[in-house]
Amino acid sequence: MTKLKLPALPVQGLNKLSNGLVAVAVIYGLYVMQKAYSAGDRLANQATRPIGQAWSDVSAWAGGWQAVELTPLIIQPWYLDDNYQISDQAWEILNRDEGYQVLMAGLFNGRTLKPELRHLIGQPIEGV
Repeated sequence: MTKLKLPALPVQGLNKLSNGLVAVAVIYGLYVMQKAYSAGDRLANQATRPIGQAWSDVSAWAGGWQAVELTPLIIQPWYLDDNYQISDQAWEILNRDEGYQVLMAGLFNGRTLKPELRHLIGQPIEGV
């Protein structure tokens, strides 16, 4: 049997290789830990959601919370100028609600309040 002589590896090359392997192992370890954290976070979210909702309901009830209700449309006098034209800001705000949009279309010709409906200024308007 003959002995084979292997070429000597430079120490510097071996050092770079082991440093690279350590870096890959650290990155992989961080990736696995992040995945485990995400799974635990989802599990905790599912487990605590009913308790959180119950706490929200109790604190809202104790604080006197009530659902927001849409009130009847009221065209305030300061919404209109001397020619009964509604301001741009009032028009934009009142047209945000779909229910008010129908009423606004029935109350105004363009942006001018119809003459036969001017007595409704300052009054709650339920339908036109």
